[in-house]
Amino acid sequence: MGPNGEFEFHETCPIDKLVRAENELCALIGPQKAFEMGVAGMKYAESPPGVTDIVTAMQMFDAAYHINHLENGVPMFDPETGTMREGIGHYRCLSISRHRAVMEVDVPYPCDFDRGLMQSWARRFERTALVTHLEPSVCRKNGAPRCRYEVSWK
Repeated sequence: MGPNGEFEFHETCPIDKLVRAENELCALIGPQKAFEMGVAGMKYAESPPGVTDIVTAMQMFDAAYHINHLENGVPMFDPETGTMREGIGHYRCLSISRHRAVMEVDVPYPCDFDRGLMQSWARRFERTALVTHLEPSVCRKNGAPRCRYEVSWK
C-alpha cells in the first residue's frame, strides 16, 4: 500500500506466492474490500491491441489477463503471434450479445477480486457495466472449479 492507501505495483512476484497472499488478504478483508482491490488492480493493467469497445473487451479479457502475467520475465500472451501460455487459468467469454456477456472464470484468484477486475475492465469501455455472479451456488469460494459471471450494460 502506498502513502495514499493506493495499491502500488513495483516488481514481479512468483504467482504461487501472489495467489496465496491475495487469497489470505481477501479472506481477512472480506468480499467488498476484495472487490475494491480488484477494481484498483485493473488501473495498472496493460491492454492488448485492438480493444476498442465493451464487446471486444470482454472477448479479449483472457488475453489481457495473460499479458499482465509473466513467466520467466515474458508475458504469458504474445499479441503478435497469438501464443498463450497455460498455467494460470482463464477468463472465457462464453456468450455475448448487445448488452450482456457471460464469463466463465477458473483462475486461482479470489472470486470477489475477479469480479472487481472484470467490472473495472468493462467500465473502461462502457461506464454502465455491472458484473454479477451468475450462479452463486457454483462458486470457487464453495470449492467449485469455476465461477460464472454476467457482465451487463445499457
